Amino acid sequence: MKKLLLLLLLGGACIGGYYLMTGSLPWTASSPEEQQVAALREEFGLVRQQWKQAGRAAAIGVDASSMTETPLAKLETVERTLEDLAPRLRTPEARLKANVLRKDISTFKNEMR
Repeated sequence: MKKLLLLLLLGGACIGGYYLMTGSLPWTASSPEEQQVAALREEFGLVRQQWKQAGRAAAIGVDASSMTETPLAKLETVERTLEDLAPRLRTPEARLKANVLRKDISTFKNEMR
């Protein structure tokens, strides 16, 4: 009985972790549009990570000018791709995720300054 309870708790924790990481449950299929927006969100996450790394390098005195150019170029690419993709989105979920991503990018750009 204890093993079954432990197994159920572990399964629930795994499903909860998956939901927190992806924003959807494992047994729900997302549309191709949502997958495209999710891919852009992942690219945006990489841009944020690279920007933080460049900031850390600059904080210790390393010339980070070349390190900041790459995330800025990728951010512009993500923005451009999102703007091209937004008019073609049909599902409300994909539009909502695109709008949230657009707001996150705007917030990030304001924090960069």
